[in-house]
Amino acid sequence: MTQEQFLKQLRELMNPIPEPLRSEWILDYEEHFRQAAGDGLAEEQIAEELGDPRQLAKEMLLVYRVNEAESSNGRFAPVSRAVFATVGLGFFNLVFVLGPYIMLLGVLLMCWASSVMSGIAALTAIYEGIIGGAFTLIQGIFVAILLLGLGMLLGAFSRWLTQAVSRMTLQYLKFNSRVMKGKRT
Repeated sequence: MTQEQFLKQLRELMNPIPEPLRSEWILDYEEHFRQAAGDGLAEEQIAEELGDPRQLAKEMLLVYRVNEAESSNGRFAPVSRAVFATVGLGFFNLVFVLGPYIMLLGVLLMCWASSVMSGIAALTAIYEGIIGGAFTLIQGIFVAILLLGLGMLLGAFSRWLTQAVSRMTLQYLKFNSRVMKGKRT
């Protein structure tokens, strides 16, 4: 593969990365080609030493996604994009990153749903106190206050847990990225 083919393929595969950063990284590879050519290596040999452009682009996308997630203060969507960028690196990541991440998403979903359902149950308690026969009005209000308080506590816990899962996931992705880079060299 020639320098032009290598860089063209790498640029195309790095399309999700914003242009200024992508151009900066491409310039690094162009410089590598220049230095190696100065040492007397052929373009094909340099491209072979650099590795598969598809794998390099996946690794750079992972670095970009992890940095993006870090700068987003643990927001959920950027962390999820970083997880999927990691999964693209290989089968190991599919099993050891995506599997636990989906399980954690299920736990988070359950916590958030419990919080919302507690609020809905509070409305049901008030309804039963006013119209139904299960509670008196005072009992219905008391049960509704308890359920709303429980829902608020669950909501606060769910928010904290979501942020903790985002931070843990980012730390693991950074660790995983370092391990995968170590494997490659």
